[in-house]
Amino acid sequence: MKVLVTGANGFVASNLYPMLTAAGHQTFALVHKHQNAIPSYVQTLHLDDLGEHFFDVVVNLAGAGIADKRWTPARQKELFDSRVQLTHKLFDKLKHKPNVLLNASAVGYYGFDQYKTFTEDTAPNSGFTHNLCAAWEKEAERFAEAGVRTVIFRLGVVLGDGGALAKMKWAYKFGMGGKIASGKQYFPWVHIHDVCRFILSAMEDDRYEGKYNLVAPHSVTQAEFAKSYGNALKRPTPFTTPAFVLETIFGNMSSLLTQGQHVVPKALLDQHFEFEYAQLDDALKSLN
Repeated sequence: MKVLVTGANGFVASNLYPMLTAAGHQTFALVHKHQNAIPSYVQTLHLDDLGEHFFDVVVNLAGAGIADKRWTPARQKELFDSRVQLTHKLFDKLKHKPNVLLNASAVGYYGFDQYKTFTEDTAPNSGFTHNLCAAWEKEAERFAEAGVRTVIFRLGVVLGDGGALAKMKWAYKFGMGGKIASGKQYFPWVHIHDVCRFILSAMEDDRYEGKYNLVAPHSVTQAEFAKSYGNALKRPTPFTTPAFVLETIFGNMSSLLTQGQHVVPKALLDQHFEFEYAQLDDALKSLN
């Protein structure tokens, strides 16, 4: 199939390209300017090129990093524009709508809560991350209204060689990792390999439609994650980072670290999707 990938220079996309190619698909990457990091076997396109093409599948992974900078008003606008506005433009530029849209979202859709368990049908809590994800999903649903089979996947923290783990690794390597705030907040996670396997499965299997929580079925708290990651690196995890320290440094963005949500991949389990990395210890060991 002809597959267009947005968020083309991102962590998920870079892991997805070789799997798409190995499966025999022809891959195109949507870029703003020339990107040296895109593999040579992936053809690059710009928004204005899209009207000339038909794609069987669009994988929409676009979006500025949610945890890269403080959530100033300007940064919040950038986060919205890079997801919501890009998806709006994508719909308008694709004169020939694809057969399938796979659109990323995040478990931030549910807001933060220490006590609720969130399946795909659980009512979300309000807040910035919910508003961002809800607006993004609403734009993706324009494709569904146009008759495109649309799959929206709400990602947890994606674990792989790069991404979130790359930001944490050196602190843990030097024995400075550990619990954040109480550590009791849930830490929804998923292995990058299972993310890519899900995308390929959903491309090819028309039973996939609607919204999916793309998180591993084995839930852990942040304290459990810290201990497991320390064990994987053979390092102690003695430190606790108080919430007020992160709030001082990161402002409202600190909620990504100090709060969480217990998210269950009910729709995927109902569909008998098999996670290769269902257990956190196995996932972390595979990455060291």
